[in-house]
Amino acid sequence: MSGKACWFLLTYILAAMMLVSPIEASIETKVAVYPMETHVNVAETFSVNITITNVTKLRGFDFCLSYDTAILKLAKVEEGPFLKDVGPTFLINMTEEGLVWLAVVLYHPEGLDISANGSGVLATVTFTALSVGETLLDLHSINPYKPHEVKLARGCEVTPIPNIAYDGYVTVSNNPEEENPDPPDPPSEKGPDLNGDGKVDMLDVSTVARAFGSHPGDSSWDPTADLDDDQDVDIKDLYIVAINFGVTL
Repeated sequence: MSGKACWFLLTYILAAMMLVSPIEASIETKVAVYPMETHVNVAETFSVNITITNVTKLRGFDFCLSYDTAILKLAKVEEGPFLKDVGPTFLINMTEEGLVWLAVVLYHPEGLDISANGSGVLATVTFTALSVGETLLDLHSINPYKPHEVKLARGCEVTPIPNIAYDGYVTVSNNPEEENPDPPDPPSEKGPDLNGDGKVDMLDVSTVARAFGSHPGDSSWDPTADLDDDQDVDIKDLYIVAINFGVTL
């Protein structure tokens, strides 16, 4: 089948969805952006799924997803496995800047009535964050416009499936760790000659011994004895003095 023929076939099926009255009184099927909330940094690439929950006899879908082009740049749109796992599909990607528009119909080469049931992923949309800000990922249908519903076709009769569409939300920020990295710790100027008399002897050992086991705030705390600056006078500090014992500086 040619591409043009596929286009007319899919257009006919999707148009028919809107002409047949719903057969279900209650709306149980949900189509949603997942995750519903996404937090990313500028220049980060991320993906969201368009998921469907609790559907029976799904034959095709048609959804639109709009976003702020000042905040996000579209990277790619991919069909999900929900229909493809059942059989071959016709896909038309009518995406343009600021609007992802994807329509997919399940078909069988021999004309058998095949459809998908349950829950799964209809499509995956990947973006790159351009600038700091917030944007709605507005999931809806057009022709006609419905703000809280997408087009879902049921079985061979292309009866529309009532559904509720749930939007997503993206917040883009700068990475504070990259903007204001913590300055590196200055190298310690402490040495084993704790009293500064030019030699490492029992006076230095005694200084560590008096503060041994202490932490900042303790009555015996002596920061001079904390040679490795770990806020604790312990065996490591005593070892530093011991291996230098008798050295003249």
